Amino acid sequence: MTTSAPRRELLLDAAADLFVARGYHAVGIDDIGAAAGISGPGVYRHFAGKQALLEDLCDRAMTRMLDGALSLSKGTTSDGPLEALVDLHVEFAVGERALLGVWAREQRALSDDVRRSLRTRQREYERVWAEVAGRLRDDLGADEVRVAVTSTLALLNSTALVETTVPPDRLRALLRRMALAALLTR
Repeated sequence: MTTSAPRRELLLDAAADLFVARGYHAVGIDDIGAAAGISGPGVYRHFAGKQALLEDLCDRAMTRMLDGALSLSKGTTSDGPLEALVDLHVEFAVGERALLGVWAREQRALSDDVRRSLRTRQREYERVWAEVAGRLRDDLGADEVRVAVTSTLALLNSTALVETTVPPDRLRALLRRMALAALLTR
């Protein structure tokens, strides 16, 4: 049996919204199905279970972030490479709030193997950032650059869990200024 991409996407969106709003453990398959407009058991035509939904969401978040960073690190941009990385992550933080919120808060519910695999890719993402930031911060050692990068990413990621009425364009500008200040202020 083939699955329809639109229904699958609806289920992923519904699961992300519910996981962020209530937490992974407080959401059931019936809740996800109802939010996507199908019966709970209908979810199983698309996913093996709630854990599979969470794995897909976390994999999707990490894939989008890492692929974007690797693409930027290989090409040239009109902005500097650090600004391009910041813009990439800020856009993800604002445009994919629920997905980033699941990534930031619900990884602990993943199996150890899946979590380890995602963390390996996360370290690769942070490595790309550290290489770029390190070229601009000759006043810091490699470990200090990693701390600055990891802390800045944590700052950006945490915004997915903050309820706000700040309009998206203003939020992007604010997050961009904050991230660049955290990374570049001597």
